[in-house]
Amino acid sequence: MRGLLCALGLLVACGEEPPGFVVPDREVCLKNRFGGDYCIDVYEASRRDADAASPGVEDESAPASIEGRVPWTGISWAGARAACARKKKRLCDREEWLDACDGVVGPAGNTFAYGNMEDKTRCNTEGGGVQAGGARATCKAATGTFDQSGNVWEWTGAELATASARGGSFRSTRTHQCTSPEGQVGDVIDPNGGTSPEVGFRCCRDP
Repeated sequence: MRGLLCALGLLVACGEEPPGFVVPDREVCLKNRFGGDYCIDVYEASRRDADAASPGVEDESAPASIEGRVPWTGISWAGARAACARKKKRLCDREEWLDACDGVVGPAGNTFAYGNMEDKTRCNTEGGGVQAGGARATCKAATGTFDQSGNVWEWTGAELATASARGGSFRSTRTHQCTSPEGQVGDVIDPNGGTSPEVGFRCCRDP
């Protein structure tokens, strides 16, 4: 509809969203390991004022899951948990995040979000800096999520005792497996207040 209105010249600024327009979050809803359901954001969380070139600055905004926006980084585990709560969501549990990444319910599935054979061209893992969500169309899991391998580490865990950043970042050529950082050395940040420009998050919710 918006494209049609632009084509007909009925919108003044076709390169921008009209006032009050809210882009809906993208999420996929999956089965969990315990017979229930959950929904996970398709894209890494971004601030409300983020765009394809900037992560934005609105730290008190509710996070979004929208293609083409630079992820929200430099946030602690507690900050990420609070941000998800503002959207009536939560951080993903370990098993939820892993199953979405590896494409299989339970302790199996792909090594990387895109498959079992490492391909450094598929995801953002070789040091070029953070990219907008979904910028690598080839960095897609079988479940439909993007960037669970590389781009930015993602906070997980409902409680501090189970908190961990997963999936590697834009310079994690050896640590962007779905199971990272389990069994890995380095590139892991302290969830007890630690922040990094390489660590962001995505949200989950109960349907």
